[in-house]
Amino acid sequence: MWQQLQSLLKRNETASVFIFDRGRRLYVMGYTGLPTSLYHSSGFQPGELVKKIIDAEQGYKEITLDLIPDYAGDRIFLLLPENPLSKLATMELMESPLWHSLPAVKNGHAYLVDAVKWNSSDAFTREKLMGVLPRLLGQSP
Repeated sequence: MWQQLQSLLKRNETASVFIFDRGRRLYVMGYTGLPTSLYHSSGFQPGELVKKIIDAEQGYKEITLDLIPDYAGDRIFLLLPENPLSKLATMELMESPLWHSLPAVKNGHAYLVDAVKWNSSDAFTREKLMGVLPRLLGQSP
């Protein structure tokens, strides 16, 4: 899959994954769930601050909204949670000036993905992602 996507990716392109959970609490994902499929030697790389989370062996880290620009990669994957309050916080973020100021959003490189379907690191989810990620990133089937 990563070889197939090389025409869409820049060398050392970074990605970050965010999710609201437990109500309005915002988390940046380290190396658990969706990022385990995204971070690959031929794929996306974690940004500097996300790499610190991974190096500390943390699956995720709670952050405040104002820190999103510091953690945002060249591509942003925003997980849409099931919890109604968390879902509302996600929608409010996506309507905010902060969100629209992020380079990934301005460049059309921000993706809203279902947390229940895609925030796992099991083999079945990774296999499904291999078929979906190229379409999500804009590659024709």
